[in-house]
Amino acid sequence: MRSAEERPWLILFVLFIAFVPATASLFLYSFAILPTAKDWGLTPFGAAVAGFTPMALSPLGGILFGIVSDRYGRRRALLSSILLSASSALLSGLSVGPYDFGLYRLLLGIGISGQWAVTMTLVGEVWPPDERGRAVATVQTSFPAGFIYASLIALGLAGGLSWRALLMLGALPATLAAPLAYFCIKESSLWLKDVYKTSAQRVPYREILSGGLLRYTVLGTLVMFIGAFGAWAVNPWIPTYLANLGIPAEKVPLLTLLIMVGAFIGYTVHGFISDRLGRKITFQLFFLGMAVALGSFGFIPSQTWFVRGAASLIPIVLMGVAVAFFLGYYSGYGTLLAELFPTRVRSRGMGFCYSVGGIGMALGPAATGYLSSLFGTGRAFMIVSIVFLIGSILIRLFPETMGKKL
Repeated sequence: MRSAEERPWLILFVLFIAFVPATASLFLYSFAILPTAKDWGLTPFGAAVAGFTPMALSPLGGILFGIVSDRYGRRRALLSSILLSASSALLSGLSVGPYDFGLYRLLLGIGISGQWAVTMTLVGEVWPPDERGRAVATVQTSFPAGFIYASLIALGLAGGLSWRALLMLGALPATLAAPLAYFCIKESSLWLKDVYKTSAQRVPYREILSGGLLRYTVLGTLVMFIGAFGAWAVNPWIPTYLANLGIPAEKVPLLTLLIMVGAFIGYTVHGFISDRLGRKITFQLFFLGMAVALGSFGFIPSQTWFVRGAASLIPIVLMGVAVAFFLGYYSGYGTLLAELFPTRVRSRGMGFCYSVGGIGMALGPAATGYLSSLFGTGRAFMIVSIVFLIGSILIRLFPETMGKKL
């Protein structure tokens, strides 16, 4: 079997394409919350709960696919997770009510969490230490790319496209990603040499929850929870926040798209900074920047002295771009976690941290929805910004792993 290292740049391209439909499917529901609530007789908060809360069980994905990846190979686990993500996204557009819709969103979360764990493991094992951060960041830019793709599709919602068609179109790139992954992704040679030959099947899962690895598992899970909670307390509510500021509904998707360009830049830049300054300091810079940017984005546009009308669009978008830019911290998780765990349990360790910590992805939207009902979306953003201050302190407890050879 040929190893993945034979085609490293092709691997990044394929993994990037594979993640776009998954992240697009997550973000697309942000545009579908209101029409979905109307069709099913729910409040916007109820629709948000139906679409995002089931993902609280997404840890099953990282745990399941982490085991498959460490035991049977990265390639098999990756292909299975891509197919699960794509099929659940398609099914969500065919749902008949909030209950089966919640099931499909659960499957989507399982597929995405599993796909992330395997993808980041594979990139970490293929790429040399001095370029690992930017390689991981390149693949992670699929997140903002998916958001941008979702915003482009959402432009059709105002033109008469139903929310069902909207969600189903999110899975369209998977028709390209699945065959590309099948034919182009080869197995990691590091797994073949260090795991397959030593019978990885006998390595117990509890290894990541004991000894020296327990500290890394706990810290990784906590910092992932903070990042997932904070990001998804913001992302799904940006379109709603823009509408609440009085921006016409037909302009919201386009402005959201422009804001997400900032995320694309931030995800990319984080990798280069991380390879130059180190994993810890880069996370701290982005967490602190996110706290300031999000607090400002929630406070300034809601003030009575703030300019209204067309003149306010540019400063609102620029503040949104700043928030999106600092979301680039997400591209650092793959590198940080890959360098903490040994090969024999790397996918399991990364999968556990991403999935259990990823519960924040389900709680974040609901938290903002609840806080918005009490104080308004702007003040909800201000409250959420505190989470990133906590994250900037927590990241100091990690060891610096820049340059570590896997």
